[in-house]
Amino acid sequence: MIKVLIIDDEPMQRQGIVRLTPWSDFGAEVIGAVGSGMEGILLAREHRPDVLIVDIKMPGLSGLEVIARLREELEAEYIILSGYGEFEYAQQAISLGVCAYLLKPLDDEDLASAMRLAAKHIMERRLHLQAAKGAEINGTHLDLPEEEPVRGYLLHAVRHMEEHMAEPITVREVANELGLSVSYLHKLFARCGTSFSAYLTDCRLRRAGQMLREGDEKIYAVAAACGYQDTRYFSKIFQKHMGVKPTEYRHRKNL
Repeated sequence: MIKVLIIDDEPMQRQGIVRLTPWSDFGAEVIGAVGSGMEGILLAREHRPDVLIVDIKMPGLSGLEVIARLREELEAEYIILSGYGEFEYAQQAISLGVCAYLLKPLDDEDLASAMRLAAKHIMERRLHLQAAKGAEINGTHLDLPEEEPVRGYLLHAVRHMEEHMAEPITVREVANELGLSVSYLHKLFARCGTSFSAYLTDCRLRRAGQMLREGDEKIYAVAAACGYQDTRYFSKIFQKHMGVKPTEYRHRKNL
C-alpha cells in the first residue's frame, strides 16, 4: 500500500483532497493531513510516507523548504500545489526532484495523473530494491516473462502470497499492494498460463506439502498455516491436487 501525507494550510482544500480523491484506485491510503510544514515534517519522520502532497506557500516553512529538509531522509514522491502567480517557484521545485507541479484550483484529473505517475515511480523503485536484495523467488512455478515491469509485478505478487499465506488473500488486495487494477493483474497471470486463484491454490498446497514432509504439526495446524480454516476442505482440496490425503502424504516421507 502506498502511504500518502497531505500538507496544506487551507483546511477546505486539505479536506477536499482527502475526501474526494479515489485513493484505492492507486493502491494508496492517506496516513495524515496537516496544516503546517513543521507538522508535516514531524509526521513524515514518524510514518515514512511514499507520497507527499505539499502546498508551496504556507505560513512558517514553505512547501519547498519542507521538501528540501525531507528529501535527504525520505525516498518519496513529492507533488507540489501552487497558485497561479507562483510560476517562479516551478524551476526550484523541479531542481528538488518533485514528481508533479499542480496549479490551483486543483483539478481532480490532474491530481489523479500525478498519483498514477508517483505510483509508477514507487513501484519501479520497489522492484529495483527487490532485485538488489535478491528478491527473485526460486521455484515460483510460474513461466515468468523476461520483460519488465511485468516480471517484477508477478514476483511482487508471489512474494505477497508467500508472506501472507495464513491469511485470506484476495486478488484486489494484491492488486492494491502493487498499485494495479484487478483486471490487469488477472491478465498478468493469464500470460503465465494460469489464473490468480489457481496459482494461489498451488502456492498454498506446495507450502502444505513442505510442512507435511519436514515437520510434525497437526493437520489442522498445517491447514491454518496455509490459509485453510476448514480442515475437511483442506484435506479434500489437497487430495484432489496431490492424489493422496494429507495424512497419507505425511506417512510417505517415512517410507
